[in-house]
Amino acid sequence: MPVRQHQARPPRPRGRATAALVLALLAPLLLMLPAPAQADEEAVETDPLAVSIDQLDTVSLDGRTKGRITVRGKVENTTEEEWNGVKVYPFIGDTPMTTSEELAEAAKLPADALVGERIVTEGAYATIPDLAPGESYSWSLTVPRKLLHVTEPGVYWFGVHALGATTPTTADGRARTFLPLVKEPNKRAKAEKVSLVMPLRRSVVYDADGSVNYLPGWIRDLSAGGRLFRLLETGTEIPSLTWAIDPALIDAVRHLAEGNPPRNLSPTDEGGEDPEESGSQSASPSASALLPSDSDSTGSADTAAETAVDEEAEAAQKAATVWLGRLEKALAGHNLLALPYGDPDLSALATSDPDLLATAREQTAQVLAELGIKATSAVAPPTGYLDRAAVNLLEPGAVNLVSDRMFRGNAPVIADLDGHQMIVTSSGAAAGGPGPNDPIDAISVRQRIVAEAALRRGSGKPLVAVIPDRWHPPQSAASFVTPWQNARWISSSTLAEAMTGHKAKSVTVDQLRYPRREMKAEISADRISTAKELVGAGALLQRVLTHNDEVASDVTSEALTTTSYSARKGDTDSAANALDQISSELSSITVSVPPKVILSSMKGGEFQVTLSNELDEPVTVRLDAMTDDSLRVATSEPVQLDANSKASFNLAASMHDTGTHTALIVVTDTKGNPLGAHASVPIRPSQVSGVIWWFVGTGCALLFAAIAVRLTRRIMKAKKARTSGAA
Repeated sequence: MPVRQHQARPPRPRGRATAALVLALLAPLLLMLPAPAQADEEAVETDPLAVSIDQLDTVSLDGRTKGRITVRGKVENTTEEEWNGVKVYPFIGDTPMTTSEELAEAAKLPADALVGERIVTEGAYATIPDLAPGESYSWSLTVPRKLLHVTEPGVYWFGVHALGATTPTTADGRARTFLPLVKEPNKRAKAEKVSLVMPLRRSVVYDADGSVNYLPGWIRDLSAGGRLFRLLETGTEIPSLTWAIDPALIDAVRHLAEGNPPRNLSPTDEGGEDPEESGSQSASPSASALLPSDSDSTGSADTAAETAVDEEAEAAQKAATVWLGRLEKALAGHNLLALPYGDPDLSALATSDPDLLATAREQTAQVLAELGIKATSAVAPPTGYLDRAAVNLLEPGAVNLVSDRMFRGNAPVIADLDGHQMIVTSSGAAAGGPGPNDPIDAISVRQRIVAEAALRRGSGKPLVAVIPDRWHPPQSAASFVTPWQNARWISSSTLAEAMTGHKAKSVTVDQLRYPRREMKAEISADRISTAKELVGAGALLQRVLTHNDEVASDVTSEALTTTSYSARKGDTDSAANALDQISSELSSITVSVPPKVILSSMKGGEFQVTLSNELDEPVTVRLDAMTDDSLRVATSEPVQLDANSKASFNLAASMHDTGTHTALIVVTDTKGNPLGAHASVPIRPSQVSGVIWWFVGTGCALLFAAIAVRLTRRIMKAKKARTSGAA
C-alpha cells in the first residue's frame, strides 16, 4: 500500500511566532472583553426584494460608446407586506479591476458594499407593478452604451438595484456581476483562447437491491427545465466544448429508463445475440445503444401489469428516456473525456486501494465500448486537487485537469511532475460570481469566465475553465451562448487547440499543495474496503448463478459509486447495505447433514447430505469440508440446483483413529470460495466392530480346536481297536 507523501510546511517567520505567543498570553483578557460586532455582520438581513439577472445580451464591452445593453431578470417580494412603486436601476463601477486577485477579493465583498453608481436616466430603468407577499415579476431594461462611462480596459462591476417607493435612495434588492471592457483585436489571431470543460456527472446512489435511490431528485434533474436537461441543451450550443463524462451517470439514467428494476439475477447468457459492430466506436453514442431495448421495455411492462403501478418509477422512466434521446445530440461533434467510473476520490483510492482505481478505469472502458462512445481517458477532481500518491497513478496520454490552486506561486499552463503531466485550470473561473445572488448561476459563472479571460489577454496563456458541478444552466441556451459567440476577442478552443505551442513545465513536490481540509474530506479507508468487498461479492454471486454473466459488472458499478467525490458527505454506506443483501442471497443456498455419522469402518464410508437452493434462479455450487488431520471428507463435484429445489447425495469419509471428529461442511462456488452457509456433523467409526470380529475369531478357534480334538480321539480309538484285534 503506498504511503502518502505530505508537503512540508514552509518555516514560520519569527514575527508570526512572537505574535502567536502574545495572543496566547492575552487570551484570558480578550475573553473578558465585549464581543465584537462580527456577530452582527453575520446576522445581516437578506434583501426584502430578491433580484436575479437571468439574461445579459453581451459578455463584454468595447471602447465604443454606441449601441445598448439589454438585461433581464426577476424580482421577488420576500416579505409579508405589499411593495409599491418598485423600480429596477442599472449600475456600473467606475474603477476597473485588472488582476485575478482583485476579482477574487471583489467576489467576497458583502452585498451592501458600494461598488458602483446607479444610472437613473429616464428610460434606463424598469418599473415594477405592485408586488404582493411572495409574488415575483420578470423585468427587462435596456441601457444605452453612452450611459456607461467607462473607457479603460479591465473588469467592472455591473448590476441592478431594486428600490421601493418608500426607500428612494437605499437599495432594497441587488444583483451584481462582472463586465469586462476589452478593446477589439485587429486580427483574430490575437483573440484569447478559452477552453470550456463541462462535467457530466452527478451523485449516484443505489439501494441495497440494486435499484437507483431517490427518484424525486432524478425526475427533477432529468425532466424539461431540470439541471441535467438544461445542461445538455446548453452544451449542445457551446462551440468547441469538451465534455468530461462519468459513465456511472449514463448507466444510472439507463437503469431508470428500464423502469429502475432491482438487481438482475435472471439468466443473461441464454439465447444471446452476436453483438454486431461491437468493435466499432464513434465520437458519440448511438440512440439504440443508449435507449432500453424492446425486450427490456416489455419486461418492465409485464412486471408493471403484475404489480401495482409505481407512478414515481414511471415518471423517472419517461424523463430518463427523453434525456437519453437528447444525449446523443449533445455529445455529437464535441470532444469527450472519460472519467474513471463513478468519478472516484482519486487521492483516497491512491492511498488505500490503487487496484480499485484500476477497476474504475476498466469499468469506464467497458461501458463506453458498449455504448459506442470514443473518449480520451481523463481525471478532473471537482476540487481541483490531487495528492502526490494520486499524481503517481495518472495514466500516460490521459487528460489530467487540476486547479491552479494546487500550485504554490505562479501555476504553469501544463505541469509535469516526474513524467506525469497535468493541464492547469482556472480556479477563479470555477468560483463563479459575487453575491448576493447565487455565485454559480448561469450568468455569474459565464461573466466570471470572460472576466478571467479578459485579464489574460496578451499573456499568451490560454484559459481552461471547468464548469462547476453545481452550476445552474440557463433556461434559454441560445440567449446564454449567442453573446459568447459574438465576442470576437474570445477564441473558443478545444483543449488540444488551447495547449498548442505550450510545453510542460517541470514542477517539484514542494510546489504542490494538498490542503488538510482535502485530506479530512476524503472517502474513508473503511468505506473503500467495503466497496472492495462488494466487488468481490458480486463476482462470487455471478460464479454461483448458472446462467448469469452480468451481475458482477452491475455490482462493481454500484460499489464504485460509493467511492465517488460526491459520496464524501454521504451519511449512509450503501455499499455495506448492498453487501448485506448479497450475503443474504448467497447464504440462502444451504446444506443439511445427519445429526451424527457412524462409519462401518475407519477405512471408509459414506453419509448423505442435502443441498437446498432458496433462490429463484438456478445455481451451481460445491461442497467442501473442513476437518482435522484424523478425518478426511471428500469434496463434491459441482452440483447444479434448479430454482427453489433440493438435491441429496453421498460424501465419502475415512478416519485414522477411533475417536469422534467433527466435519464442517461448507457450501462454496466452483472455485472453493465459501458462500456463507455451512453445517457441522460429528463422525466416528463403529465401536462394536472389533468385539464382533473377536467373537468370530474366538468361535472359529474353538471350532477348529473341537474338530482337532474329535479327530484325535477317533484316530486314537481306531488305533486302539486294531491293537486289540491283533492280540
